[in-house]
Order: sequence, then C-alpha cells, then structure tokens
Amino acid sequence: MNDSQRTGKKPLPLPVSIGMIVIAVILAVATAIGNVYANKYSDLISVYFNQPTSKVVSAENETTEHFTSDYASDEEREAALGEIGTDITREGATLLKNENDALPLATGARISVLGQNSVDTVYGGGGAGSIDASQAGTLLQSFEDAGFDVNQTLVDFYENGAGKDYRKTATNSYGEGEFAVNEVPVDVYTDEVLDSFSSYDDAAVVVIGRSGSESQDLPSEPLASGYTYLQLDDDERAMLEMAAEHFDTVVVLLNTQNPMELEALESDDVDAVLWIGALGQTGATAVGEVLNGTVNPSGHLPDTYATDLASAPSMANSGSYTITNSTEAFSTNYMAYAESIYVGYRYYETRYEDVVLGNEDAANYDYTTQVAYPFGYGLSYTDFEWSDYEMNETSDGFDVSVTVANTGDVAGKDVVQVYMQSPYTDYDKDNGIEKASAELVGYAKTGEIEPGESETVTVHVDKESMKVYDAEGEGTYIVDAGDYYFAAGSDVHEALNNILAAKGYGVDDGMDAEGDASFAAKTTVHTQDNRTYATSAASGNEITNQFEDVDLTTYDDSFTYLSRSDWTGTWPDTYADGTWTAPQEFVDALAVDTTTTEPESTPVTDTQNSSYGELNVSMLMDTDYDDEAWDALIEQMSVDELDELVRVGGYATKSVDSTQLPATVDKDGPAGISSTLVGGENGMGYPPEVVIAATWNADLAERFGAAIGEDSIALGVAVWYGPACNIHRSPYGGRAFEYFSEDSFLSGDLCAQVVAGAASKGVVSTVKHFALNDQETNRMGLAVFANEQTVRQLYLKPFEMSVREGGASAMMASMNRIGSRWTGGHKGLLTNTLRDEWGFKGFVVTDQASYSVFAYEDLREGLEAGTDLWLNTDNELWKLSDAEMTDGVVANMQRAAKNISYALSRSNAMNGLSANSTIVKVTPLWRWGVYALDGVVTIGVVALCAAATISILRRRKQATLTVQSDDADSADKQ
Repeated sequence: MNDSQRTGKKPLPLPVSIGMIVIAVILAVATAIGNVYANKYSDLISVYFNQPTSKVVSAENETTEHFTSDYASDEEREAALGEIGTDITREGATLLKNENDALPLATGARISVLGQNSVDTVYGGGGAGSIDASQAGTLLQSFEDAGFDVNQTLVDFYENGAGKDYRKTATNSYGEGEFAVNEVPVDVYTDEVLDSFSSYDDAAVVVIGRSGSESQDLPSEPLASGYTYLQLDDDERAMLEMAAEHFDTVVVLLNTQNPMELEALESDDVDAVLWIGALGQTGATAVGEVLNGTVNPSGHLPDTYATDLASAPSMANSGSYTITNSTEAFSTNYMAYAESIYVGYRYYETRYEDVVLGNEDAANYDYTTQVAYPFGYGLSYTDFEWSDYEMNETSDGFDVSVTVANTGDVAGKDVVQVYMQSPYTDYDKDNGIEKASAELVGYAKTGEIEPGESETVTVHVDKESMKVYDAEGEGTYIVDAGDYYFAAGSDVHEALNNILAAKGYGVDDGMDAEGDASFAAKTTVHTQDNRTYATSAASGNEITNQFEDVDLTTYDDSFTYLSRSDWTGTWPDTYADGTWTAPQEFVDALAVDTTTTEPESTPVTDTQNSSYGELNVSMLMDTDYDDEAWDALIEQMSVDELDELVRVGGYATKSVDSTQLPATVDKDGPAGISSTLVGGENGMGYPPEVVIAATWNADLAERFGAAIGEDSIALGVAVWYGPACNIHRSPYGGRAFEYFSEDSFLSGDLCAQVVAGAASKGVVSTVKHFALNDQETNRMGLAVFANEQTVRQLYLKPFEMSVREGGASAMMASMNRIGSRWTGGHKGLLTNTLRDEWGFKGFVVTDQASYSVFAYEDLREGLEAGTDLWLNTDNELWKLSDAEMTDGVVANMQRAAKNISYALSRSNAMNGLSANSTIVKVTPLWRWGVYALDGVVTIGVVALCAAATISILRRRKQATLTVQSDDADSADKQ
C-alpha cells in the first residue's frame, strides 16, 4: 500500500503545485507593490473615494461653523445653483444678427432643429474645466419646454438614423485625438427627413458647435476639410443652404467657445445669429427662453470677431517653435509675444483710428472688411436710447453717467461700456511705450428696463487707469501729459467713433460711421507725472522693472515689437522662422537654480514660544498676517511637518498636528467643482468663464463665486483650483472657454467678483494660471517672451485685480517659463510683484507637479522665489536629502507654511474648529479595505504555499516509499 492509499489523499500534480507557488508569489509581490503605491498616493486615493483623513473633536455645544449654507437642504441648494447656471446663459447669450425681427419666434412655432450639434451639444470644455454632461439638460428639451413643436423625425435622424454616424471630435486633455467638425453631409438626409421639413417649417434652427480642451490649441491650419477648425466647412455651408431652400426663417445658434469666422452667416438667407457659448448643466433652459422671447438677450461679446482670424498680429507667433541648442528638461520651445499690447480690439480699433488720423495708409487697412463684430457688441429685442452723458471728476477718479431709455416694445437690459483713450506722445515713441486708441476702463449693466422707462447708470473710473508702464524711461508707472478722452458706447467701436467725433473727425476723414461727441469727455494732464504710481497703492513699496529677463530684446537687440508708429514696418514675423539658436547666456539661464539664501540664524522648529505658549491655527483666525504670533505658531512645526505640508499638496493639503491645521480637499475646475481628474463628487457644472464674461454682469459673477462656495461647503472642498484669468491672446487658444476675455480689465473685474463671492463662503480660490499661460501648445516649460509694459498691463492685470479688488488668497503658478525661468521660480513675479507690489497674503501652488519629469519645477528654486505648495500627489517625490535640507530651505518652508496656514485659517476648512478643538487623524475606509485585502491575500498566499508544500512533500514521500517497495520486491525475487 502506498502513502496516498494509506492517507486517503492523493498528491497534486507537480505542475499544479508549482503553479500555486507562482500564484502565491505573484499575489505577494502585487500586494507589496499595491501597498507602496497606496502609501505614495494616499491623499489622492482619499480624495478619489471622497473619504476624510481626519475629524474634529470640539467642546459640547460649542458653535464652530464659521461659514454656513444659505440653503436648508441639498435639494434646495442644487435647485438654486442650477438657476444661477441658467441665469448665466440668460444674460450671456449674445444676439449678433436679427434681420426683420426674426427672433423671438412665436410660442408654439413648429421648428426643425438642424445640425449634429443639436444632439451632441457643447456643455463645457475638456480637462480641468470640464463638467458632468450626463446631468445636463438638452437643447431639444429646452425648445419643447419653451412651447415649440420640434420635428421629431429630424431628431430621430440625428440620434438613431444615418445622422448618428457624424459627430465632431476634438483632442482629450492629454492632447490625444484629432479635431474634426464632421457635420452630416446633405446627401445623407433621407427623403423622409426632407419631407418632414414641410410640417415643421416655421423656422429652421441650425446649431453650430465647437469645443476645446487643455493641453492643445485649436488647429489654425486647414484640416482635411480644407478649412480651419474655426471656419464653417463645406458640409456646414451646404446645411445652411439646405435650410434656406426649405425655410423662410433660418436661425443659427453658435454653441461655440472661441471667436469664429462667420462670413457665411452674413448671407441674407440667415435671418438671426445667437451666440450661446457652452451651456453647463442648466444653461440649455435659457436658450429656449431666449428663442421664444421670455428672456430678452443682453449679452455682449468678450472678444473681437474678425472676418479673418489670421489677421490678428498674434497669429504670426502662435504654435510650436523650437530652441535648437537647449537640452534642459521641457526647455526646447519658445514663444514671442511680438504683437506687444495689440491683442484683440487694441489692434483692430487702434489701426482704424490711425487711418482716420492719417497716420496709416487706408490702402493698408480697411476696418469694415477686417471686423465682423467688435468687442462688446450685442443686440437686443428692444431699442435703447442714451442721453445725458456726464463725467464728473472725483478725488480718485471720474464718475461717468448715462441715462438709458427703453424706446422699444419689450423689457430688456443694456450695458454701458466706458473706454479711455490716452495720448500717444513723442515721449512714448522715444521710449517704446505703446498706446491703444481705446481701453475698457469701466462698465455697468442696467436692471431690466420696461418699455417707456429709463435708468441712469454711473460708472466709476479710477484715475489709476490713466497710468502706463514706462520700462525704458522711468522704469515705473507714469501718467503722460496730454488729452485723455472717456467715452461711452454700446461696444468699443461705437465708443471710439464717439471719441473721434469729439476730436473733430467724421466720415469724410475715413470713419465708417459718424460718432456722437456728446458721449465723450476730455480731461488734460499738463505735466507728465512720474511719481504718483511709482509706489504701490496696495503696499506703499516702490515699483520698478521686474521683467527685463522676459523681454526678448535682452537677448536679441535687433528684435522689434509691433508699434503703431509704424504698423507695416514692425508687423510681426514668426521669430527666427520658428527655429531659434538661442544665445548661450539664455541657454545657460534655463538651468534650474537651486541657490538658496541662508538666514543669519538657524530657524527655530518644533518649539513652543514662551511668550505665546501653545498655539493653534484656530486661535489666529482673526489675527493679521504680520502679527508675530504667526511666526510663533509656525515655529511649533517640526521639519518633517514643514516638508510634508509644502511638498505634498496635490488635490489635498496635509493636516499638521503641532499647529492643528486641518487637512483640506482641493479640486478643479473653473466651471464648477469637478471629479473629472481625481474622482469624488461633482458640484454644479456651470457655463464657462467666457459665457460669464459675455454677461457683463459683475453681480452675477459674484453670485457664481458664492455658488461655488455653496458646493464647497456641501462637498468639503475648501481649496478651488479656479477661477482662471489668462487672456484670449489668440482666437485659437484651446482653453479659451476657461478664460474670460481678450481684455484684461473685463477679465480682471469679473475674476475679482468671482473670487470675492467664493471667499464669502470660505473658499480659497487659486487664481490661475499665473502667468502668461495663454496657449496650450508646449505649455510645459514653454519660454514666453514679452516686454514689461505688455506683461504688466495685459497679462498680469487680471491677476492683480483679483488680489487688490477680489482679495484672492491663493494663486496657481503656470507650467510655462517667462523668459528663461519657470513662473514658479521667478522671484520678480511671485515675490517682488505679487506680494511686495500688490500686497498679496496667501500661498502660491504649482500647477501639476506629481511627476519627476517636471524637473524644472524644482522645490528649492520655487521656495526661494515664492512658491509655497507643490500640486504633488506622490509622498516621495521632491524629497530632499538631509544635506539638501539647509537652514535656508527650512526657513523658506516656514514662510510657505505660514502662507498656507494663513489662507486656510480664513477658509471653510476651519468649520468645526475653535481654539479648544482637536483634530484627530482617522483611517479612511479605503485604507481599512486595503488592510482587509492584505489580510485575505496573506491568508491566501500562506494557504497556497502550505498546500503546495504539503503536496510536494507527499509526492516526495510517495516516491521514496515506491523506491523502497521496488527494492523490497527485487530482493524477494532474488
């Protein structure tokens, strides 16, 4: 009898036993690797699963809710926030054309909705600014809710018939994929669909859609269709012709986010054009209301719509250009802002005025063929008449008032826009200062004015608007001597014509329409002022040049920026033909600089200050930033705590035991708190910033910010990666939806309102992307060049306004360089300008820094310059050695920790905390799941190994017994 017979158990086949051991080893290794990554990315995983890592223990009956919701329930909050989203589209929808009062359509009209975008609607952009479109209302539903009878045969064709095979495409947030319009060709429409038009022929509503995303700009070169992405292609044009053949009324909806070339819509066959932007979750409702007249459109364009988008001077330098002799990580691309200040209307309107003044040959420039719709343009269903323009000087500026009367038949809102013209002097020309012929300096939206009623609005213009940056002469801000004009207009072109009329010009001088001098006023500065704005109004510090290293003329003295003194002679070419062998001085400067200023004495850490005793952050919630108690608090932190807080701040910040700083959850995006990138819960998804800009409604922008705050409280997201206020430098910017406008003042004013509204609910808004991140192509490490006047007056102004007027307590550094230096490592930007000039108190966080390939976002360089927090989810990344953790690094970390702690002490992260509270770390549920899985796997591994081992031993024993038995049998035979 063999062993298996005696035991009743048969050994497993040897390959099975070996396989069990291999499986056990794989499970053990996989579990070990999983635990490593779980530890590395623990905060990110907690955010993804929406699980807290700490809790607050407070004294009984102690009131510690510092920021509270205005709503009694989640249902009430969600309904109210959805209404705000609808209001943004109600006020942002912009009527560009309305021949013969084609709009509004009659309630009950039988309509055919054309275009694949009618069922594949643009609700937002891609990437960080995306929203959860699965929760969004549809255009077709909004039309039905508005009382229209919608052609369902056509709807079914797009959703289920041959039309379903045609959908626009765009790149994803990683730049993967391709852009294509893919409109349904007219020969695909079936006879059944064409026949259905006759039963739904009150109007054709044609929906044109375009979108974008972070990481890639829209293609400005022709696609396979032969057209650029922002032109109407042949299939769209054919669809419009088909609509004109079958319908007497054709209405076009522009469900788009960038300016487009719209010459095809100027045809008499198109009766009305309404820009609706992207819709967010609830904006679609407003579109039906606008079409049926329940809502009178009051939006105005935040961008110039040129007939040829390539006519923008920035287009000469947009795209991907290479530095041939650089080997530094992410440092082989550059971009020259050769157009100087002449972005958007600042170019188109200024060159127009120069033609009128005789300073430019009319043969070189024809405004009427260059611009389809000027900046600020927008129509209404009613008529407004302005009167009683008046400008009165005050101690700090000018009050401009206008009476707006509704002379039409329906109630509506209007926008009064105020533009300033500065003198363009010989001093300016000698010192490289550029002046636009008109700059927006103020605006106001009326309330709803009933027919026959009027409203007088007053717009305050700060005298500081008159300053200009003089980099070459005084090296600071000056106010030129000369005449300054302030004019009101319904758009920039009308305001400029009013200024020209006040200067004595008319159509005989080349103007395209007579202006009205009664809507312009003049004030004269008799002596150039070099002192008033040479010191900061916010901090009292001296203002000096900070961006000479960003000016391309520093490295190439032959380089010329566009100047109105010679439009043709200075017109931008693609710098270095797109491939630049940079001076060695510049190439050397691209290297990361880890030099750290060492303090005079060793920083005090992990120690209580005897003058204050044990402090916690809650005790300092109302303590000024400059109070020494903050320094005493930060000295309580250990070096390890400082390091962890500053270095690992991606989508969350760490709690700090020694100071009782609460942990936070930090999330994108600018159109509403989003789970797109890191999971967790979504907040309400709103129409994006470009639609908010089109509202020209500062109060609504503040309401939007407060709405973000409501979701912040409900979802436990204290730090919001938004809003975003870069400039629409190029019409093809991939992230234009996420930014407000081509204009710095409109962008800055609305951004400031959003930040203030969010702060009222305790949100820390990280205004982004700071700064000159105005294209997506090569945004990681791109070296951007611009002169100091342009940097300050166009690209930094929105950020400055968000700080000085909105009270912003956080900024997000961009991923590009300015000059040779990463923005997060540029001390002139982050310390000398942001803090010392603007009076900023708070923290600067990097953009994405969770990967070692972003080596140029160096921890030591960033800390030295003024960056405080790394958007890094890897607990090991950026870790310095003991030798690298010098006194200077520790001192910089202490400054950073103070900035973070100060900003969070003013946030809703403090809800539940008081001076007597205690923060207790808790193990999130996912971590218990990992522990349980580890246990199960361990038991499984042990069981597999044990079973395999026992089986192998049995097999070995069985083999031994068999040999012995064979030997015995052989002996017996002998």
